[in-house]
Amino acid sequence: MAQTWFRPHPLGIYPRGNARRAEDLSAPRFGSLSLLQFAAKGRRSKLVLVYRPTEEAFLELLLHMLSFAAVDDICRLSATSTGWYCFIHASDTFKQAHSLMSANYLCFRGSWKETAVRAFLLEATDAATFAPNKRHRTEHSNSAADVFRFKHSPVAVSRSFFNDLLFQAWMCTILPCHYHLLPALKDEAGASASPGAARKCEVNSSGNATNFRSLLKDVPRLSGLSPEEFRESFEKPNLPVILTDVATHWPFFKILQGKFENLAQKKEALFRPGASTDVPMRCESTTMTVSDYVRYAQEQSDERPIYMFDAEFGTSMAIESLYSVPEHFARDDFFKVLGDARPKYRWIVAGPRRGGSSFHVDPNYTNAWNANLTGRKRWILFPPGCIPDGVFPTADMSEVTTPVSLSEWLLNYYDACVERWRGVGYECICEPGDIMFIPCGWWHFVINLEDSVAITQNYVSESNLSSVMKFLVAMKSSITGIDEDAEDITSDVVRSRRAHFAEEFAAAMHVTFPDLMQRVESDLEKEMQQRRQKQQECVALPLLDIGEEGFTFNF
Repeated sequence: MAQTWFRPHPLGIYPRGNARRAEDLSAPRFGSLSLLQFAAKGRRSKLVLVYRPTEEAFLELLLHMLSFAAVDDICRLSATSTGWYCFIHASDTFKQAHSLMSANYLCFRGSWKETAVRAFLLEATDAATFAPNKRHRTEHSNSAADVFRFKHSPVAVSRSFFNDLLFQAWMCTILPCHYHLLPALKDEAGASASPGAARKCEVNSSGNATNFRSLLKDVPRLSGLSPEEFRESFEKPNLPVILTDVATHWPFFKILQGKFENLAQKKEALFRPGASTDVPMRCESTTMTVSDYVRYAQEQSDERPIYMFDAEFGTSMAIESLYSVPEHFARDDFFKVLGDARPKYRWIVAGPRRGGSSFHVDPNYTNAWNANLTGRKRWILFPPGCIPDGVFPTADMSEVTTPVSLSEWLLNYYDACVERWRGVGYECICEPGDIMFIPCGWWHFVINLEDSVAITQNYVSESNLSSVMKFLVAMKSSITGIDEDAEDITSDVVRSRRAHFAEEFAAAMHVTFPDLMQRVESDLEKEMQQRRQKQQECVALPLLDIGEEGFTFNF
């Protein structure tokens, strides 16, 4: 199949392998700082470089140095040489500069350069209002007004710039989100999908997806599945499934009408009566209103777009009238015994095409469900213990290192991961109105094929209560959702809550569900005794290992 998605870098950046001469790689493009660049590369002989160079450390140094520069200085520096021009405009320099000026709120306009320049001039205008010189104030005011007419247009340098890291970042912004999926076989193209069969979807005008088949297993898509059938066939055996006919009846789904932009255009119907529709929503490390976020999502061209992931949306949005928790998941939600002190458990999730979530295991060993309201999502899932290639969790699972962007993982690790976990991994696409069930302990990766809005919730059920108790006892430092990121909370308070959270939860369960909790604790004690007798690893939970000192993750 012909490749049609590649486009040259607009600044004239190419991978190092495209350089025809050694001089193209060793030419000083950063003035006197080029000495450091060559130091990172090593010596150069008369004909070729002694060993394959790496510029990662040098580029990190440049970014660190630029973090101390004001926006106007960065603009001046970008005009001094083609090297600086390419690096500043192809890296996160302007994004970094903006975050230093306005870390708590983002009002994105066009590009990160336009956004940073706009914020800089507005900040200068605010400072100038206190200046005694009226002429000075007027000049700054005119500059602030001009910024609304400013639009950056990239210019390709006449002398090509060769850099692998910057070129890969560009590749990750243009890589199709369905990359590596195989075309559907001809006899499958018109067939309906069934559990275990290749999942197929139509190609759209932008080429975001095509009819395909994956070498991984397909997640079953079921309509009319009863709560009892769900628990017996999927929740208890800890297997993923897609429910296709539940979220389509929600008012939230009907208000959005399948359009991502309606998150902003229909916001009056989504927020509580009398509540402000300009409430800042958590978007990773910053905040935006739904209107500003929709604008960002539609205008950005980031390698990894910022994702809206807000746990407090229920205080401003009328969630009681927008959706109801499906009966499949509502019967058991045992963290509710803690009342308002329960860990965070529900989020509104929104993001543009190419956005999503890198590989992770849901917090506190909970089950989860994700209801897709607009757009389509590509899911990749691996069961407990099957760590995806390119993913590096710490021993206590408190941190997980993954590639910078979702596209980077698809580009560099997908093939190896499929080869390694082909018999146990799953891959599918969730359509608007689908609800994905994510079993506890499963690694999962989600990338938006289209601009998407979703609701997701985590819960503890009878089927995974014992696993959650093991986690809370053994992995205290990895317990999350207890306001550990709140501005007014201290590390000592978080440490103390984590240290006693298992006992806190167990005590509340004994009050509300005494028989169930007694049975779970009895089963755990028997399991521990059997472990001590057999002196061998427990295989009941591949992700957990029961040792003499308690429960630890077994990677």
